[in-house]
Amino acid sequence: MKLFIIRHGDPDYSIDSLTERGRREAVLLRDRLLREGITRVYCSPLGRAQATAAPFLESSGLNCDTRDWLREFPYGITLPYKTYGIADSDRRSCPWDVDPRYFAMFERELCDPVRWREHGMYKNDAIGRHCDHVIAELDKLIAENGYIRRGITYDIAEGCDTDANIAIFCHMGLGMLLLSHFAGITPPHAWQFFRMMPTSVSTVLFTNISPRSAQTKIFMVGDTSHLAPIGLTYRG
Repeated sequence: MKLFIIRHGDPDYSIDSLTERGRREAVLLRDRLLREGITRVYCSPLGRAQATAAPFLESSGLNCDTRDWLREFPYGITLPYKTYGIADSDRRSCPWDVDPRYFAMFERELCDPVRWREHGMYKNDAIGRHCDHVIAELDKLIAENGYIRRGITYDIAEGCDTDANIAIFCHMGLGMLLLSHFAGITPPHAWQFFRMMPTSVSTVLFTNISPRSAQTKIFMVGDTSHLAPIGLTYRG
């Protein structure tokens, strides 16, 4: 089984949809996905993700299963930059926009699977609980498709379609959280060192290690090669 984690196209956040470039990106993404043999589609309920999926759904004839937990990560953090001499004042930010100088001070803690939740950025918020909820829902979705997680491996259910190709249309922060689960790293670690640009595709392959068990391998993160016709201009 293959899992494709896809960020929405270039967004117009003011209307929760896509810019003109984003609509062009979605068409190029459609052409790429039509070659991937997608069999199931899941999508965030937010407009920019739905608009990105629409060209592919129309051309493929597939139905979309919208899951509320695939919406963008909803919590911010307060960064105490003034305390550590990084800036003149503290700053409210999304979890994937942390100054690397601050992250480096606490890298060991933020990359620890238990201790990251105790860091001041997170311990007073619901971030840890929301991460747990999203990961539990991800494991349920994978189980619905015949792969039951057992630590870092998966039991393959009887009758499972091991040739299924699943597309998930979501968002940058949420998508990196999903990848952190498959990679076995903490959410802060993934948020700090990965980026998923608009319509980028990250590919997770479920590979058999025995007739009834599998493990995941991340084969590609944030690929935007399908955007070559309009220029691979993302650098931020």
